[in-house]
Amino acid sequence: MGGRFMKDLILKNKKFVLITLVLVILTSVTATITPIIIQAVTNQTTGMSKNIFGIVITAMFVSFALQFALLIYRQNYAAKFNTEHISSLLRKMFEMKYDAYSKLEPTYLINRIVTAVDSLYLFMLSSLEGITQATFIIAVSLFLAFSVHWVIFVVLLLLIPVNYFGFRFINKRLKQKMEAMQSKSAIANKDLVSTLSNVDNIKQFSDYRTLENIVVPSLGKMYRTLANTNKFAQGSSSIIDFINQLVQTLIYLEITYSITQQWLPISTIVIIGIALPLFFNSLRKLTEVNLSFKTLETSLDFVKNELDHNKEDDGPQQLNTIESISFDNPAFKLGELNFRFFVRKQLSKGEVVYLRGPSGSGKSSLLKLLLKFRHSHGIHINNTPIEMISNHSLRSRIAYLSQHATILSRSLQENIGFGRLLTEEEKAYIEQSRILAPILQSKSWETLLMENGANLSGGEKQRIAIARMLLKDADVYILDESTSSIDQASSDDIFKTMLTMAKDKIVIYTSHDSESVKYATTIISVETERSGEPITSND
Repeated sequence: MGGRFMKDLILKNKKFVLITLVLVILTSVTATITPIIIQAVTNQTTGMSKNIFGIVITAMFVSFALQFALLIYRQNYAAKFNTEHISSLLRKMFEMKYDAYSKLEPTYLINRIVTAVDSLYLFMLSSLEGITQATFIIAVSLFLAFSVHWVIFVVLLLLIPVNYFGFRFINKRLKQKMEAMQSKSAIANKDLVSTLSNVDNIKQFSDYRTLENIVVPSLGKMYRTLANTNKFAQGSSSIIDFINQLVQTLIYLEITYSITQQWLPISTIVIIGIALPLFFNSLRKLTEVNLSFKTLETSLDFVKNELDHNKEDDGPQQLNTIESISFDNPAFKLGELNFRFFVRKQLSKGEVVYLRGPSGSGKSSLLKLLLKFRHSHGIHINNTPIEMISNHSLRSRIAYLSQHATILSRSLQENIGFGRLLTEEEKAYIEQSRILAPILQSKSWETLLMENGANLSGGEKQRIAIARMLLKDADVYILDESTSSIDQASSDDIFKTMLTMAKDKIVIYTSHDSESVKYATTIISVETERSGEPITSND
């Protein structure tokens, strides 16, 4: 996957790659011009002119200007590049199978995605430049070394495979350690965010020790893994660094001795003094590029194995409207277990359907099948098997509300618009429904809501979710225990408002509140079988 991915990446960003390569080559030329000029002058019989000083200083200023221009261009491009890349990975996360999404956990996935974006960003903006610049400078350094003495050229040439194969062995082991490190980091961050995001729960602890027992163990594992990775990386690479430093020192000593014996001109020490640091720095940069590529490979493996491998199934047929829903003993598979619902019923527009059954009977699971959260058989939409319908067209015609409403740290209207501002017509429609009447008594459309709705009651959160649902042009409304955490009066108010605004729709709901059955025109008793045995797990 890595080779094909990199090829596609370079082709997609060929303008950026081309401009970067041109600027890097020009920068490399200006960086190596000084020893080249000195070597050329040394070979002349007329000696060195003072004009050389002007040429060298000019080259240094040009090099700085090009590097500065490259910096500005890269960072401007990075903002657009990172935004597009993280959006593409979040789309892959969005298209994951429901159970894989839940099992891997959203916070873990987000942390790994951010790491993947950072890895690619560093590779595109640093490593491509590093490869080009290092290759060019190494070639020039070898040329200069050969012009001084062929033995120095051979020694430096032999160091290239020593460094390459040495770091290749190190990085092969390092990739496994980095994979463990990225996983541990994502898990630690996930635990940290999920624990600290519940302010009420945190502040009720009597002392910090309780919180410490929750978050510190996973953080300790993360930092121990990081320390072990760094010990291996830095310890093993220090051996190769020592070999490079030893060779560099021996060359300096040999050059100095040769000059004192008048075997080489004194200008040789200047040439080698500039060429050797350039060579070894570039050699080091190539190994760093190899390391960053291993980090990128680890992230690419995550994208392939966790995101792409778990992509949900899709159907070929488009759906414009939902006229009817048919249940014919729906069945689905979860892991090694087979589930079947003993439900045979056809629903049409205008019906308000209450799903009845004890906790653990599978009511929520049945509702999720209507949205194709899991692959199933035995459900037909407009007489078409649900597995044949495209996910996008099906979900665009269904409005689904769970028990837990998503609240953004944005204004009230942006929460209802799910990130966008409402039109005046939409505001008027919501106000007419009076679903937000209790909220608008103390808040305005521009009121900023706090994280997770900390400045809202449970009923207010559900009212916002209902308002969000009413704005969706849907044919089916699904409410899954959406009023279970609010008082009876608010629950009745929400049901009445929603049913008034949702005429000629199919409404399906579940509720632990037995009073809510009075709103139903149809009651379906849910009975489920798991691998031949009744379900005993919770919904």
